[in-house]
Amino acid sequence: MKPVTIKGYLDHTRETQILKWKDGEKGVDVVTPFYTHLDSSEKACGILVNRGWMPWDLKDFRYDKIANTTNVSGVLYQGDAKHKYDQPNRPTMSDFRNVQPNELALLTQLPNRDEASQFMLKAVDLDPMTRTEMPDVPSSEEL
Repeated sequence: MKPVTIKGYLDHTRETQILKWKDGEKGVDVVTPFYTHLDSSEKACGILVNRGWMPWDLKDFRYDKIANTTNVSGVLYQGDAKHKYDQPNRPTMSDFRNVQPNELALLTQLPNRDEASQFMLKAVDLDPMTRTEMPDVPSSEEL
């Protein structure tokens, strides 16, 4: 996997939280649309970014919603692997269990949803000296 860095802005109003367990603790993966460019009709287009895991009790109280314009580094991936025991996402009930870019691109109403539904960016802390505190982003060694 080759790391990439993209520049744009995060849209926290269309953020999705996917229920995930990490080391026995309940939490959520935070998936946020990240707008990178305008299309020919001046609509903001972008990519979905899995920004990392947050503990359940901190999922609604976050300081990271202050900054909108940023650079995000990570690796491209196609979402969670599907297993026969997975519970399906139920968007009408705001119940998400799996990171699936095809479902999330439609839900977030990205204008370029055909492209955005193919893959997304998983944020990775490439510099061990400047680790992200929350959401918990894996380092390149942990990935």
